[in-house]
Amino acid sequence: MQRREFLKLAAKSTAAAVVVPRVLSSRAFGAVAPSNRISLGIIGVGGQGGAHLRLLVNEPQVRIVCICDVDGERRELARKTVETAYAAAAPSGIYKGCDTTGDFRELLARPDIDAVLIAVPDHWHALIMIAAARAGKDIYAEKPFSLTIPEGRAMVKTVQESGVVCQIGSQQRSSAEFQRCVELARNGFLGELKRVRVGLPRGVSPLEPGSLQGQVPAPSFDYEFWLGPAQWAPYSKQRCHYQFRWILDYSGGQLTDWIGHHFDIGAWGAGVSATGPVAIKAAWAQFPTGPLYNTAEEYSFEAHYARGPVFEVSSRIRGGVEFIGTEGSCWADRGRTDFSSPTLRTAAIPSDGFRIRDPHASHWQNFFDCVASRQQPRCPVEEAHRDASVAHLANLAFRTGRPELRWDPVHEQIIGAPDAARLMTRAYRGPWQLPC
Repeated sequence: MQRREFLKLAAKSTAAAVVVPRVLSSRAFGAVAPSNRISLGIIGVGGQGGAHLRLLVNEPQVRIVCICDVDGERRELARKTVETAYAAAAPSGIYKGCDTTGDFRELLARPDIDAVLIAVPDHWHALIMIAAARAGKDIYAEKPFSLTIPEGRAMVKTVQESGVVCQIGSQQRSSAEFQRCVELARNGFLGELKRVRVGLPRGVSPLEPGSLQGQVPAPSFDYEFWLGPAQWAPYSKQRCHYQFRWILDYSGGQLTDWIGHHFDIGAWGAGVSATGPVAIKAAWAQFPTGPLYNTAEEYSFEAHYARGPVFEVSSRIRGGVEFIGTEGSCWADRGRTDFSSPTLRTAAIPSDGFRIRDPHASHWQNFFDCVASRQQPRCPVEEAHRDASVAHLANLAFRTGRPELRWDPVHEQIIGAPDAARLMTRAYRGPWQLPC
């Protein structure tokens, strides 16, 4: 029986108390035995996936065994990065053990792969995550969680039914400055929370005049597979790779790209991560003019919950997240914090209060630990789905011109706005289908 199969059976056992051994060693204990390493496949080695790869080749707890990307040049560069790093540590100075493929299904079919990193454009998230979960692979997946709300619910359902560990890459949950504000908010140091202000980026990439004319993909780039379930569109370099974010067929702009960061921290600190708003209000957006990009450049809205503070989300608010309560406030951005009182910076969190488990573990380390323990990771799928849903609802309000959109967070249905409800789903291009 493989190590991962044993861990899953042990974690699922309810007939008796089963002690699951911690099979993953930390750096402090030196080299990790090969039998205890996580065998990892990486799907998508572009900007974020490539950054993860360069981190993971130096991580003793994993062994990268396969790279998947529809861009052959990126795929080959990633393979060389892995084999060069592993060769440097090999006694012979040679390593040739990293395979490549352009089809994620081939990677997922390998029985020797324990876990996968999914770092692909948003329109591919659902199909690949569902396939990975059904294949029994533990998953680290990049945000935003989904392209649509129905996709997100299908992803959550499959992950939970499969029993795999799934960490979403909202890595700010593993940063000290955000953890501090969350613990202050959750333990009442700010009094009753009244408002959470979330500042997200603005903008889209500019297009040069005439840049869309007569382009053909490089022979090494499988554009047809890159489109996948999205509707067919003529190739242009400005459509793919990083710029896909500015096109609604593939993403939702800066709003969806960042909702899993600052808003996620706000929802976590306010204790509403596992539910959704009842209304999106005061919604407005400005859109670019041009032949290709169609996601909001500037935007603002409020997310109202049945209980808890009002969330103000805007591209015109200072970046980061600010918790405002009746007795104080705190703000955090990457590497920065601000407190209404100096005492909030050093106040001790009570031992019986809300405390983040193993706060100093990185986001990846938290994933590794959960692969071993089968515990829920720091950013679980249900909460990532709820984050993404807020962005999707706001985008639906923008697209229909509605300043207010009411939402049933229990049944996940739009109330009284059939025009917005019709836009909740996307038609898949054959032969791709969202599994039931």
